[in-house]
Amino acid sequence: MFDIADVDDLVRGAIREDSGTLVCLYCAKRFEAGLVYPIEAGLALADRALEDHVATVHGGPFSALLSRGGERAGLTEIQEKVLRLLASGTKDKEIAAELGGKSESTVRNHRFNLRRKASEARAFLALFRLVEEGAAGTAREAEGGALLEYPASMPLRDERAVITEAEAAAVEARCLGKAAGGAFRIVFWPKKQKEKLVLLNRIALLFAPERTYTEPEVNEILMPIYGDYVTIRRYLIEYRFIDRKPDGSAYWRVKA
Repeated sequence: MFDIADVDDLVRGAIREDSGTLVCLYCAKRFEAGLVYPIEAGLALADRALEDHVATVHGGPFSALLSRGGERAGLTEIQEKVLRLLASGTKDKEIAAELGGKSESTVRNHRFNLRRKASEARAFLALFRLVEEGAAGTAREAEGGALLEYPASMPLRDERAVITEAEAAAVEARCLGKAAGGAFRIVFWPKKQKEKLVLLNRIALLFAPERTYTEPEVNEILMPIYGDYVTIRRYLIEYRFIDRKPDGSAYWRVKA
Protein backbone atom coordinates (compact mmCIF):
# COMPACT_ATOMS: atom_id res chain seq x y z
CA MET A 1 0.00 0.00 0.00
CA PHE A 2 2.96 2.32 0.49
CA ASP A 3 3.45 2.65 -3.25
CA ILE A 4 0.11 4.39 -3.67
CA ALA A 5 0.02 6.30 -0.38
CA ASP A 6 0.38 10.08 -0.65
CA VAL A 7 2.05 12.31 1.94
CA ASP A 8 -1.19 12.81 3.88
CA ASP A 9 -1.64 9.02 4.03
CA LEU A 10 1.89 8.55 5.36
CA VAL A 11 1.45 11.26 7.99
CA ARG A 12 -1.83 9.70 9.08
CA GLY A 13 -0.56 6.13 8.89
CA ALA A 14 -3.47 4.93 6.76
CA ILE A 15 -5.03 5.06 3.32
CA ARG A 16 -8.59 6.37 3.05
CA GLU A 17 -10.69 4.45 0.54
CA ASP A 18 -13.44 6.03 -1.53
CA SER A 19 -16.00 4.57 0.89
CA GLY A 20 -14.34 6.50 3.74
CA THR A 21 -12.84 3.37 5.28
CA LEU A 22 -9.35 3.87 6.72
CA VAL A 23 -6.82 1.07 6.17
CA CYS A 24 -3.75 1.00 8.41
CA LEU A 25 -0.55 1.06 6.36
CA TYR A 26 1.26 -1.21 8.79
CA CYS A 27 -1.18 -4.02 9.51
CA ALA A 28 -4.11 -3.39 7.10
CA LYS A 29 -6.59 -3.12 9.96
CA ARG A 30 -9.73 -1.41 8.70
CA PHE A 31 -11.81 1.34 10.30
CA GLU A 32 -15.12 1.89 8.54
CA ALA A 33 -16.62 5.36 8.35
CA GLY A 34 -19.67 5.75 10.57
CA LEU A 35 -18.84 2.85 12.89
CA VAL A 36 -17.83 3.27 16.54
CA TYR A 37 -14.70 1.57 17.90
CA PRO A 38 -13.54 0.99 21.48
CA ILE A 39 -10.32 2.75 22.46
CA GLU A 40 -8.67 3.16 25.85
CA ALA A 41 -10.37 6.51 26.40
CA GLY A 42 -13.82 5.12 25.57
CA LEU A 43 -15.48 4.99 22.15
CA ALA A 44 -14.42 6.72 18.95
CA LEU A 45 -15.33 7.06 15.30
CA ALA A 46 -13.02 5.78 12.56
CA ASP A 47 -10.56 8.71 12.35
CA ARG A 48 -9.97 8.90 16.09
CA ALA A 49 -9.86 5.11 16.42
CA LEU A 50 -7.28 4.90 13.63
CA GLU A 51 -5.17 7.57 15.30
CA ASP A 52 -5.31 5.68 18.59
CA HIS A 53 -4.48 2.39 16.83
CA VAL A 54 -1.40 3.77 15.05
CA ALA A 55 -0.20 5.37 18.29
CA THR A 56 -0.71 2.40 20.61
CA VAL A 57 0.05 -0.51 18.27
CA HIS A 58 2.68 1.00 15.97
CA GLY A 59 4.22 3.70 18.16
CA GLY A 60 2.80 6.59 16.15
CA PRO A 61 3.13 7.40 12.43
CA PHE A 62 6.65 8.85 12.76
CA SER A 63 8.15 5.83 14.50
CA ALA A 64 6.17 3.39 12.38
CA LEU A 65 7.34 4.98 9.15
CA LEU A 66 10.98 5.04 10.20
CA SER A 67 10.75 1.47 11.50
CA ARG A 68 10.65 0.40 7.85
CA GLY A 69 14.22 1.69 7.57
CA GLY A 70 15.53 5.18 7.02
CA GLU A 71 17.06 4.11 3.71
CA ARG A 72 13.54 3.75 2.29
CA ALA A 73 13.12 7.48 2.86
CA GLY A 74 16.52 8.17 1.29
CA LEU A 75 18.11 8.91 4.68
CA THR A 76 21.64 8.14 5.72
CA GLU A 77 22.16 6.58 9.14
CA ILE A 78 23.20 9.89 10.70
CA GLN A 79 20.31 11.77 9.05
CA GLU A 80 17.87 9.26 10.49
CA LYS A 81 19.38 9.71 13.95
CA VAL A 82 19.17 13.50 13.72
CA LEU A 83 15.60 13.31 12.50
CA ARG A 84 14.60 11.07 15.42
CA LEU A 85 16.23 13.44 17.91
CA LEU A 86 14.53 16.47 16.33
CA ALA A 87 11.18 14.72 16.49
CA SER A 88 11.66 14.09 20.21
CA GLY A 89 12.29 17.80 20.83
CA THR A 90 16.00 17.42 21.55
CA LYS A 91 17.92 20.71 21.44
CA ASP A 92 20.86 21.29 19.08
CA LYS A 93 23.42 21.20 21.89
CA GLU A 94 22.11 17.83 23.10
CA ILE A 95 21.98 16.46 19.55
CA ALA A 96 25.61 17.49 19.08
CA ALA A 97 26.50 15.47 22.17
CA GLU A 98 24.50 12.47 20.91
CA LEU A 99 26.47 12.61 17.67
CA GLY A 100 29.69 12.09 19.56
CA GLY A 101 30.63 15.59 20.59
CA LYS A 102 30.02 17.37 17.30
CA SER A 103 29.57 21.14 17.22
CA GLU A 104 26.16 22.82 17.22
CA SER A 105 26.97 24.27 13.79
CA THR A 106 27.27 20.70 12.49
CA VAL A 107 23.79 19.98 13.81
CA ARG A 108 22.44 23.13 12.16
CA ASN A 109 23.98 21.97 8.88
CA HIS A 110 22.19 18.65 9.23
CA ARG A 111 18.92 20.48 9.85
CA PHE A 112 19.49 22.66 6.79
CA ASN A 113 20.25 19.63 4.62
CA LEU A 114 17.12 17.83 5.84
CA ARG A 115 14.96 20.85 4.96
CA ARG A 116 16.60 21.01 1.53
CA LYS A 117 15.95 17.30 1.08
CA ALA A 118 12.26 17.83 1.89
CA SER A 119 12.08 20.69 -0.63
CA GLU A 120 13.72 18.56 -3.32
CA ALA A 121 11.32 15.69 -2.57
CA ARG A 122 8.29 17.96 -3.05
CA ALA A 123 9.66 19.20 -6.37
CA PHE A 124 10.34 15.65 -7.53
CA LEU A 125 6.82 14.54 -6.58
CA ALA A 126 5.37 17.41 -8.61
CA LEU A 127 7.56 16.60 -11.61
CA PHE A 128 6.72 12.90 -11.49
CA ARG A 129 3.02 13.66 -11.21
CA LEU A 130 3.25 15.87 -14.30
CA VAL A 131 4.98 13.08 -16.19
CA GLU A 132 2.32 10.55 -15.15
CA GLU A 133 -0.50 12.88 -16.14
CA GLY A 134 1.15 13.81 -19.43
CA ALA A 135 0.99 17.49 -18.46
CA ALA A 136 4.68 18.18 -19.00
CA GLY A 137 4.36 18.30 -22.78
CA THR A 138 5.83 14.82 -23.10
CA ALA A 139 4.24 12.10 -25.14
CA ARG A 140 1.91 9.68 -23.45
CA GLU A 141 3.18 6.18 -22.85
CA ALA A 142 3.33 4.14 -26.00
CA GLU A 143 0.25 2.08 -26.75
CA GLY A 144 0.19 -0.87 -24.39
CA GLY A 145 2.82 0.70 -22.16
CA ALA A 146 0.39 2.07 -19.61
CA LEU A 147 0.24 0.05 -16.40
CA LEU A 148 -2.94 -1.67 -15.34
CA GLU A 149 -4.48 0.14 -12.37
CA TYR A 150 -5.58 -1.83 -9.34
CA PRO A 151 -7.65 -0.66 -6.35
CA ALA A 152 -5.59 1.46 -3.99
CA SER A 153 -6.48 -0.82 -1.10
CA MET A 154 -5.01 -3.96 -2.69
CA PRO A 155 -2.45 -5.24 -0.16
CA LEU A 156 -0.09 -6.78 -2.71
CA ARG A 157 2.19 -4.04 -4.06
CA ASP A 158 5.30 -5.60 -5.56
CA GLU A 159 6.39 -6.81 -9.01
CA ARG A 160 3.37 -9.15 -9.13
CA ALA A 161 1.13 -6.10 -9.33
CA VAL A 162 3.11 -4.49 -12.16
CA ILE A 163 1.75 -5.36 -15.59
CA THR A 164 1.00 -3.33 -18.69
CA GLU A 165 -2.47 -3.11 -20.17
CA ALA A 166 -1.21 -4.97 -23.26
CA GLU A 167 0.18 -7.80 -21.13
CA ALA A 168 -3.08 -7.95 -19.17
CA ALA A 169 -5.05 -8.20 -22.42
CA ALA A 170 -2.89 -11.17 -23.44
CA VAL A 171 -3.61 -12.89 -20.12
CA GLU A 172 -7.35 -12.36 -20.59
CA ALA A 173 -7.20 -13.69 -24.16
CA ARG A 174 -5.53 -16.88 -22.92
CA CYS A 175 -7.62 -17.46 -19.81
CA LEU A 176 -11.09 -16.18 -20.67
CA GLY A 177 -13.68 -17.53 -23.08
CA LYS A 178 -17.10 -16.50 -24.27
CA ALA A 179 -20.19 -17.43 -22.29
CA ALA A 180 -23.89 -17.28 -23.11
CA GLY A 181 -25.26 -13.78 -23.55
CA GLY A 182 -21.91 -12.29 -24.55
CA ALA A 183 -20.43 -12.54 -21.06
CA PHE A 184 -17.12 -14.26 -20.31
CA ARG A 185 -16.07 -17.30 -18.33
CA ILE A 186 -12.74 -18.56 -17.01
CA VAL A 187 -11.45 -21.41 -19.16
CA PHE A 188 -8.04 -21.54 -17.51
CA TRP A 189 -7.20 -20.47 -13.97
CA PRO A 190 -3.50 -19.47 -13.97
CA LYS A 191 -0.95 -20.42 -11.34
CA LYS A 192 0.97 -17.15 -11.45
CA GLN A 193 -0.29 -14.58 -8.97
CA LYS A 194 0.31 -11.75 -11.42
CA GLU A 195 -2.10 -13.37 -13.89
CA LYS A 196 -4.67 -14.15 -11.19
CA LEU A 197 -4.76 -10.46 -10.28
CA VAL A 198 -5.50 -9.56 -13.90
CA LEU A 199 -8.52 -11.88 -13.96
CA LEU A 200 -9.75 -10.73 -10.56
CA ASN A 201 -9.52 -7.13 -11.72
CA ARG A 202 -11.63 -7.98 -14.77
CA ILE A 203 -14.19 -9.88 -12.68
CA ALA A 204 -14.49 -7.00 -10.22
CA LEU A 205 -15.68 -4.78 -13.08
CA LEU A 206 -18.87 -6.87 -13.24
CA PHE A 207 -19.94 -5.18 -10.01
CA ALA A 208 -21.46 -1.75 -10.44
CA PRO A 209 -19.76 1.06 -8.52
CA GLU A 210 -21.75 2.81 -5.80
CA ARG A 211 -23.95 -0.24 -5.34
CA THR A 212 -24.05 -2.81 -2.55
CA TYR A 213 -24.80 -6.50 -3.07
CA THR A 214 -26.00 -9.32 -0.86
CA GLU A 215 -23.95 -12.51 -0.78
CA PRO A 216 -26.50 -14.40 -2.93
CA GLU A 217 -26.29 -11.60 -5.50
CA VAL A 218 -22.49 -11.83 -5.52
CA ASN A 219 -22.71 -15.60 -6.01
CA GLU A 220 -25.19 -15.18 -8.85
CA ILE A 221 -22.72 -12.96 -10.70
CA LEU A 222 -19.76 -15.30 -10.11
CA MET A 223 -21.38 -18.70 -10.76
CA PRO A 224 -21.43 -18.45 -14.58
CA ILE A 225 -17.80 -17.35 -14.61
CA TYR A 226 -16.17 -20.24 -12.77
CA GLY A 227 -17.30 -23.45 -11.13
CA ASP A 228 -15.46 -22.74 -7.90
CA TYR A 229 -17.10 -19.35 -7.47
CA VAL A 230 -16.56 -19.44 -3.69
CA THR A 231 -12.79 -19.34 -4.23
CA ILE A 232 -13.16 -16.45 -6.66
CA ARG A 233 -15.26 -14.57 -4.12
CA ARG A 234 -12.66 -15.20 -1.42
CA TYR A 235 -9.85 -13.93 -3.68
CA LEU A 236 -11.83 -10.81 -4.57
CA ILE A 237 -12.20 -10.00 -0.88
CA GLU A 238 -8.67 -11.05 0.10
CA TYR A 239 -7.10 -8.78 -2.49
CA ARG A 240 -9.58 -5.96 -1.79
CA PHE A 241 -11.18 -5.84 -5.21
CA ILE A 242 -14.43 -6.21 -3.32
CA ASP A 243 -15.10 -5.19 0.27
CA ARG A 244 -17.81 -6.29 2.64
CA LYS A 245 -19.27 -5.60 6.03
CA PRO A 246 -17.91 -7.76 8.87
CA ASP A 247 -21.19 -9.69 9.12
CA GLY A 248 -21.27 -10.33 5.35
CA SER A 249 -24.57 -8.51 4.94
CA ALA A 250 -23.29 -6.22 2.17
CA TYR A 251 -20.61 -6.34 -0.52
CA TRP A 252 -19.36 -3.58 -2.82
CA ARG A 253 -16.68 -2.99 -5.43
CA VAL A 254 -13.58 -1.06 -4.38
CA LYS A 255 -12.66 1.68 -6.84
CA ALA A 256 -9.26 1.78 -8.54
